[in-house]
Amino acid sequence: MEIRQLKYFMVLSEELHFHKAAEKLCIVQPALSKQLKLLEEELGIALLQRDKRNVKLTAAGKYFKAEIRVILDQLELVKSHTRLIQEGEKGEIRIGYVGSCIHTFLPDVLTEMHNSFPHIQTYLNEMTSSTQLEAIKNGELDIAFLRNPYPDPLYGSQLVFRETFSLVLPENHHTSEHNFQGLSQLANEEFILPTRADGELYYRVQLSICEDSGFSPRIAHETVHGHTVLNLVGHGLGITFLPTSFEEVSNAAVKFIPLPNINQRAEITALWNKENPNPSLKKLLNFIPRPE
Repeated sequence: MEIRQLKYFMVLSEELHFHKAAEKLCIVQPALSKQLKLLEEELGIALLQRDKRNVKLTAAGKYFKAEIRVILDQLELVKSHTRLIQEGEKGEIRIGYVGSCIHTFLPDVLTEMHNSFPHIQTYLNEMTSSTQLEAIKNGELDIAFLRNPYPDPLYGSQLVFRETFSLVLPENHHTSEHNFQGLSQLANEEFILPTRADGELYYRVQLSICEDSGFSPRIAHETVHGHTVLNLVGHGLGITFLPTSFEEVSNAAVKFIPLPNINQRAEITALWNKENPNPSLKKLLNFIPRPE
């Protein structure tokens, strides 16, 4: 049974006239008659009742027509979707991100992507930078939004977002924006900083903020999760540095003192495998912003 035979039968079942159906199909009438005969022989049933004047569907033919219409419509849908997938307009993208992405640039990227390619589905997973890097290596993610990855020629990368750091203190801390003169006055405080294992470069960035002020921080706790850090600070377990955007989403008992004059900046980099064949990934890359 061939797809063309099914299509021939569908046209004939609509026209109920061999000559008109052959003209519509742009084939000669004997070819149409032959293909219908082969189809009936394979099925072992008569699909049409025909004489010199009339062509009618048999009861089996009416049932066959209804079922074949569904199958042919589904085939057309599959063909259409296959083209969309090949062109990157339908498919899926697996995205990893660190927490701050979701309250800064990432929702805008996803909105623009959805407006342009509504048939591309995104799967989002908040992950640490180190976990994202492993997932990219293992092919479990199509793209990662992480902090300060080491350059690697195997991967494409693009700086996506840059913002200032803020000093984060317990709400009742004696230091405030009014009496804050510099980080050196906090040299004896205990700090909550990210783990070295989650990203050597980001860890060094945070250390360097203190070192540039003439001291090495006394690290009391280590964690890479921003909201965990906020709660620890709010309970008086230390002070920290966080990207300033966390102030907008914090409900912990903390206060933020912006540090716009230091050299360090909190950065998010997009990372992907250059050999990734997913065509939808190429579409997403067009929507990734570049910081000013």
